[in-house]
Amino acid sequence: MAFCLSLILLASCKKDPIAPTINVFNGTGYVTEGSFIFSGDEITVGFVASGENLIKMEITLSQNGSILTCYSEELEKLASYSLSHSFTVDATGSVTIKGTITDAAGQTSFSSFNILCEEKPNAKFVGHYEGNALATGAMEAEFTGMGMQPEPIQEEFTDREIPVILDLYGGENIYEVKGTCKFEDKTMECRGTVDGNVVTFEAINDVVTFNYDLNGFNISPELNMNYTIKGTLTTDGKLAIDGTCTGNGSINLVIYNGTIKIDAIVGGSLNKITH
Repeated sequence: MAFCLSLILLASCKKDPIAPTINVFNGTGYVTEGSFIFSGDEITVGFVASGENLIKMEITLSQNGSILTCYSEELEKLASYSLSHSFTVDATGSVTIKGTITDAAGQTSFSSFNILCEEKPNAKFVGHYEGNALATGAMEAEFTGMGMQPEPIQEEFTDREIPVILDLYGGENIYEVKGTCKFEDKTMECRGTVDGNVVTFEAINDVVTFNYDLNGFNISPELNMNYTIKGTLTTDGKLAIDGTCTGNGSINLVIYNGTIKIDAIVGGSLNKITH
């Protein structure tokens, strides 16, 4: 009888397994609830756990119920453990980060939080664009010197089509793009600063040869050109461009001397091409 009572008392004194606990690590350089990042950034996540006979710890990144990536480590029945890992997040929107701890008794606990990921400003513009720029303006020429001189010339043009090919990629920071711009068989380097859905390109300076028939004489003065262009992303995925195009040069022939200039505004729309 006494032996049975001892067994009953021993059984009643056996303690229940203690469920493990896990919490987010809030150290410097670690993301926590509400952290804001840009898509493509590398983040560091940390969790600390305690319990009895811990055998596995896992960190999972998910969005809308779908797992983006995860990392886990097997443990040697530990009483406590801290786990940190770095991930590259290629997503936009809210991302849930979850830490899970499991012990040898099969008990699990988890802790989770959300971070916000947004597309890098320059990433919206990266790509290959093709289309036409439309130039509207005037060409003017004046002549000086000895003898009979031609009358000053002023010729206006409207919506002159200029085929444009634009290739943009990431710049030195997330608010900058750079690339190449090709028009009229000339390719030039370009660079722009992003603000919302608008990229403002740095002014491009170039020297072009301008061919013109002047009273039967073919003149080919060199013009110092300056282009100032902005590009705006539209809701239909196109890049609307607008800006100015100005140039000036000298006419130096045996019988004609003078100056020439071009002044135009530029508009148009480029289609983003995917291959």
